[in-house]
Amino acid sequence: MIRALVSGTLHGDPQARTSQNGKPFTTGKLKADASENGIVWVSLIGFQETGERLATLKAGQAISISGRAKLTAWLNKQGEAQAGLDVMIEELATLRPRPQA
Repeated sequence: MIRALVSGTLHGDPQARTSQNGKPFTTGKLKADASENGIVWVSLIGFQETGERLATLKAGQAISISGRAKLTAWLNKQGEAQAGLDVMIEELATLRPRPQA
């Protein structure tokens, strides 16, 4: 199991959903800046309290999350290899935005 701690900004508003068996959960996308390596896209899923908290946040909010992670890879529309991360959130903290230079 991979445990990850990732900070970044929410890309789009998180979406509250309900599973087929009636369990609520929330999904979202986190944009993490990997400096010289570009951007890493992190797919988020939160259940129970973390899901409820994630659902209250809006696009552009700076957050830090930790949880169980799985690496993903795919080809974009141009055929270039892309990498990402799927994280089941266990802890979530909101962050203050960076001051603009």
